[in-house]
Amino acid sequence: MRVRSLVRPAQAAEAARLGMRESAAFIAGGTALQLAWQEPWKSGDAQFDLVDVAGLAESDGVALRDDWLRIGAACKLEALRRHPLVLEHAPILAAACEQIGALGVRNLATLGGNVGWRFGDALAPLLALDAHAELADGEVLPLPVVLALPRLPLILALRLPPAAPGAWTLYEKAGLRAAFTPSRLALALHVAAASGPDAGQGLPYGPLRGLRIAAAGAGLAARRLREAEALLEGSVPEDLNGGALRKSVRAACARDLPEDATRARLAARLICGHLGGGDAQ
Repeated sequence: MRVRSLVRPAQAAEAARLGMRESAAFIAGGTALQLAWQEPWKSGDAQFDLVDVAGLAESDGVALRDDWLRIGAACKLEALRRHPLVLEHAPILAAACEQIGALGVRNLATLGGNVGWRFGDALAPLLALDAHAELADGEVLPLPVVLALPRLPLILALRLPPAAPGAWTLYEKAGLRAAFTPSRLALALHVAAASGPDAGQGLPYGPLRGLRIAAAGAGLAARRLREAEALLEGSVPEDLNGGALRKSVRAACARDLPEDATRARLAARLICGHLGGGDAQ
């Protein structure tokens, strides 16, 4: 494979236009792009164009707006791991960033690149937090809508709604060597309303309201596990101690991840374990 050209547009609109050509690819840190080569770019004779978007002012910085947390797509993962606004308002995203690659990778890799790869570990918490993508044309779309597009447009930033009081979140990456290998499964859980003396830490208590579950992994397109969400919405963690519900969780995950039975079983085990019911057998 050969690079035919490298351009650094000064304006987001121009970068978006250039990046949507068939031979083009967006690049910032470049770490995810190395993992995402698809035919015909694997061919040694193929030529393609890189559109460098790392310097776009619109894709930089983290800011708390009136009704959302805006995270620029060009933000480095290591910076997000330590950013006080991310730690306060989106701790599961910070937790995911800590487990993506080694320090040297996180100092190069960007959030936009992790999203653009479609299999990035940061996608699970972003989906669980109901993230929206801010595009170069000013449109703001739910992240699942953008991920469903056959070719991803230029994403300038991710917008996260404010966390509800008492919300409970958790992130886990299941892999062979934690941060240093692609994940078997990255799972994010979000409960909008958890009640009880330990709400917001440890395990959630009381009925699970506003439950969002998302999963991603190497070779596994990121998605919400909507069947599992619907099954568990309104239940209490104690319900998961019963074998019938645990089996239902496993069946729901199988419907959510029909192309990968092994990772569906793993998702069910993690969900039941983290919500207080133990492994799904």
